Amino acid sequence: MSATAPKAAIIISTYNWPAALRLVLKSLLGQSEGDVEVIVADDGSKPETSAVVSATLGPGRMAWCHVRQEDTGFRQSRVRNLGARVSSAPLLIFIDHDTVAHADFVADHLRLAEDGVFVQGKRCFLPPGETERLLKSDWEGGWWPSPWMRGLGNRKNAVHLPRLGRWLASAKSWETSIRGCNLAVRRDDFMAVDGFDELYDGVWGREDSDLAYRLFHRGVRCRNAAFAALQAHLHHPQVKRTGRDRLDDELDRTVAERRVKAIQGLSQMGAEGRIVASSPGFSGKLG
Repeated sequence: MSATAPKAAIIISTYNWPAALRLVLKSLLGQSEGDVEVIVADDGSKPETSAVVSATLGPGRMAWCHVRQEDTGFRQSRVRNLGARVSSAPLLIFIDHDTVAHADFVADHLRLAEDGVFVQGKRCFLPPGETERLLKSDWEGGWWPSPWMRGLGNRKNAVHLPRLGRWLASAKSWETSIRGCNLAVRRDDFMAVDGFDELYDGVWGREDSDLAYRLFHRGVRCRNAAFAALQAHLHHPQVKRTGRDRLDDELDRTVAERRVKAIQGLSQMGAEGRIVASSPGFSGKLG
């Protein structure tokens, strides 16, 4: 890592699926843009995750850090803030441990993100058979699913046409379809709204929409990537939201009150969390 901050930080939220995390890390090692740091934001996984992180990333060309909080229930907002806190990069790219990145994933986000504009990337969905094959195999450098793969979901999101995508991706002042598994935001904008809100922890969902709505209230716009910033989502049973819960009510209050700052945001985080391991070139720290 150079004396200056890297161009971007990829913050991967993870919990107890080291086989999938290994594939995601391998895809990040093959990025066309190398001036990036990788931060594994661990919501209390077992030791197998730490072993995979160190074995996969090792002393390679990318600076990296594995930061962990204790397992006291689902705390996605807090662990993402924890990852952001150790980074000094001007662009924060949030992904999950089940989303393999296209080789130009980081380069695309860097092209699309601007001051006052955050980026929502795209993903296709791998079928069970291909997911199982990848999980059992050594990583194939340069692998990317064909849009014609049988059983592939959202197959248009396997097509990489960044020049066309840049022409189609106009920035909007409001967007309701937000996915925190592929989201890039300038660090200054993220800090101005105080990051993710821990009010949304404990139950899955809505923390990404809350962050986006507060960014909108501040005047930050959203650019939906088209044919760029692509991910391939590994197959697994997914949680489906049924009916309303307290998070929907909280999100309604965010909109009605035109909140900009998180109620329980990054600036209010306690001291919990530790750096499990990092590369020699990683210069970030907690606190």
